[in-house]
Amino acid sequence: MSRLTHVHTKKMRLISLSLLTTYTSGFYLPGVDPLSFLKDDQVEMKVNAMSSVHTQIPRDYYGVKYCQPEGGPTSASENLGEFMTGNKIQSSPYMLQMKKDKFCNILCQSELNKEDAEGFYNVIKHEYNNHWIIDNLPSASLIISQNVMYTNYAGGFPVGFVDGDKKA
Repeated sequence: MSRLTHVHTKKMRLISLSLLTTYTSGFYLPGVDPLSFLKDDQVEMKVNAMSSVHTQIPRDYYGVKYCQPEGGPTSASENLGEFMTGNKIQSSPYMLQMKKDKFCNILCQSELNKEDAEGFYNVIKHEYNNHWIIDNLPSASLIISQNVMYTNYAGGFPVGFVDGDKKA
């Protein structure tokens, strides 16, 4: 191999390598901008429409009388795809801080009239799940089966349950 061909081959490899690194360093998914948090930093929490395995119809999170953010919830949907899949992402009144545990804080208190209580009963009876979004990550609940030795994570978490021994 001549010296000229050898130099030409090295240059071509160098150009190919530089193009490859330029191409891969520009990779970005919209809405997936990495964030870094320090202790006590505010972590945003949003709520999404509730879903049930018994129906294809999602329910608005604030369609039942949950605590609302000051001034009312605002829409936080970011794209048409969220709308098309039935997502209804909204702000929440929850205040979360990185690496700071909080237990049993009262968010709000209100008295439920008969209609509000029936609304909660219906979403519980139809086994609706809440879907919270914390720092753009969906909430999940841990399901441990008594019959089979496995652990499963389910999207969201139940609004509540109906005690089979008691009548509502």
